Amino acid sequence: MNTPVSDAKPTSAELLACLDALQAMPDRLRAAAQRCPPLQRLERHGGALFSLTEQVCHLRDIELEGYTLRIARVLGEDLPELQEIDGSTLAETRRYQQQDLALALDLFCRQRRANVALLRDHLAGNTQRLGIFGGFGVVTLWSLVEGMVAHDAEHLGEIEALLASG
Repeated sequence: MNTPVSDAKPTSAELLACLDALQAMPDRLRAAAQRCPPLQRLERHGGALFSLTEQVCHLRDIELEGYTLRIARVLGEDLPELQEIDGSTLAETRRYQQQDLALALDLFCRQRRANVALLRDHLAGNTQRLGIFGGFGVVTLWSLVEGMVAHDAEHLGEIEALLASG
């Protein structure tokens, strides 16, 4: 995940746009999953690293173990050290290909909604709270949120390419 470090305080419009994008992701992901025939949900097309099932499991785990913890720690601690997550290693060790797509999608959607609700309540007054995020160094809460939006867009693009090539 590319997490840009932004020193500038976002405008109200930028905050709203990011929160709306984060809020829309569960519906966009669910719509993409519904467009994929069940027999193709485990296939990797066109050199894709992850199948649709693996993509959804990845997004679920990043949401639960990455974003949820990072947001809570930046809001609740002074300059916490935030852990990076190796998505490829998780895919292999947790055997994403053998997991239930619908369950992974439901868990992602539920946790994303909770994270967006927390951010809607607390982001505006805390955009410049800091954490230390692995190889990225010092990051703001705002830059973490921007990174979430960018990560979503990256994976939606990969899923759309996967669906188009199948």
